Amino acid sequence: MVAMLANYVFAGLIGGIAGSVELLRRYRDDPVATLRQPAGMLYIGFNALSSLLAYHLVLVFDVRFGIKTADPVRLVTVQVLAAGLAAVAFFRTTLFTVRQGDATLEIGPSAILQVLLAVTDRSVDRSRALPRASEVPEIMRNVDFAKAVDALPAFCFGVMQNIDTDEQTAAREQTGIIARSTLSNALKANLLGLLLVNLVGRTVLRSAVTALGGEILLDPAAPAP
Repeated sequence: MVAMLANYVFAGLIGGIAGSVELLRRYRDDPVATLRQPAGMLYIGFNALSSLLAYHLVLVFDVRFGIKTADPVRLVTVQVLAAGLAAVAFFRTTLFTVRQGDATLEIGPSAILQVLLAVTDRSVDRSRALPRASEVPEIMRNVDFAKAVDALPAFCFGVMQNIDTDEQTAAREQTGIIARSTLSNALKANLLGLLLVNLVGRTVLRSAVTALGGEILLDPAAPAP
């Protein structure tokens, strides 16, 4: 009985870990905070439950995946891994897509996860909006947007190792839009900070502003945040 329960736990862990990793990759500002959100827990729980159900079905229908050996450990190991991974893959499968105006609708099991991800996105954004609104202006105070628009993103991207070329290009396009706007220097600097904090996180942004110091500050004599 204990061994059977452990097998279910391992199968559920496969799905839960897969869901957790997916969430961690989506939110760079504060990845761990995502896992503490109710919507994030729901997403992880759904992935774990799907793997548990898959393993239960494997046992009910006595699926052996072609293994004819009498070694129970080998059979159970394959069943747990196959069930857990198959459930993860199944709910990320799109059977076909439908164009509806400018939107593309995915039809298949993946639609369920897309809905849960959308709920998680909104929940995390709401929870992080207030801290970002207060922290970013504090980090970017005294920053001259005209000096920082090129130097600060380049420095942040330079110290990071996982910002790919597409993300850097998109970020530079957005900074160009900010630069062409008629907003005040302070607001432009805050928008630049918000853009970068979503890519590199608060700690890296603060360290970059401190490291660049007088190179990007309005008043070189003013202390960096």
